[in-house]
Amino acid sequence: MSSIPSLPVDIIIDCIARVPRRYYPTLSLVSKLFRSIIASHQLYVTRSLLDRTECCLFVTIAQSEDYDGGERLYTLLRKSNSTNHHCLVPITSVPVIPTGGIYVAVDSKIFVIGGYNNENLSPTNTLLIDSRVHTAQHLPSMPSEMASSVFNIIDKKIYIRECESGTESETWFSWRPAMKVCKWVCSSVVTPDKIYFKTSKNCFVYDPDEDKWEKDDILNSKMWSADECVIEGIQSCYYLPSLEMLFAYDTKQRVWKGVKGVGRLTDDVFSVRTMSYGGKVFVLLQKQLQEKNEIWCAEIKLERDKEGVVCGNVEWCCCVLEGQWPLLKNCLLVKI
Repeated sequence: MSSIPSLPVDIIIDCIARVPRRYYPTLSLVSKLFRSIIASHQLYVTRSLLDRTECCLFVTIAQSEDYDGGERLYTLLRKSNSTNHHCLVPITSVPVIPTGGIYVAVDSKIFVIGGYNNENLSPTNTLLIDSRVHTAQHLPSMPSEMASSVFNIIDKKIYIRECESGTESETWFSWRPAMKVCKWVCSSVVTPDKIYFKTSKNCFVYDPDEDKWEKDDILNSKMWSADECVIEGIQSCYYLPSLEMLFAYDTKQRVWKGVKGVGRLTDDVFSVRTMSYGGKVFVLLQKQLQEKNEIWCAEIKLERDKEGVVCGNVEWCCCVLEGQWPLLKNCLLVKI
């Protein structure tokens, strides 16, 4: 190990960039140089150039049920030698985030738009979080009439109900009208090429390339919320814990299907979130016990068998956070 510091820093960065991020906490203990490299912007630029980026789970946790406490950003820390002792850890370098903000992930960046400060609505506030080095900065305010309408991104554009904006310059500009489906949109799900909207009565599908809208009655036949995720043409959701089942909506066949092999994950669940990445699904479950709350997380691999049946394999499931009032608010996956 004594010979490593004598190597050029660029070579050390290249070597560390090839190592999975779950080993970084251990590597940071090796030396001050390693700690500095792991906290550097250059390391993550190198990871991107080497195609070594990973999808990392971030969540926000509220410590109280009111607006005063705000939300704290956490990330999933994977134990390098375990499959059932992972945990959520707070990112203390990012300030407390206003409750009720809208979150949009663009590559390794997280945009937080709007929210409440001590019960006062601040719809135009925009915070940019760099998930690689855990820093945050405020951006110029976006138009107030747009702040409550952001949904998600396609091709590095942030889509909202009535307009869109590029994100390359990290400012809000070039707004242009788009079709207005409904004043109130309950949920939205984004695939690589389409956006699915659910209103109080109907479901719609929007194709940005063709600027085309279509009503989807089959999707509307089931109860779903913003907790759905999309995986290889499959839109899936764990929409009712009492059913103890993960359901999937096939966007090609336009039919709802139960995911084979996924049953009860844990008991006493009152809130669920799902997120997808690389053929897998994260399911986060909020448990309410007598003296504390717990947040559980399961990682499920999805695939189709020879007959086209959607099957799921639960790779791990465990409690990742517990406390007096850890309330799960937002979940998103970011490439780092």
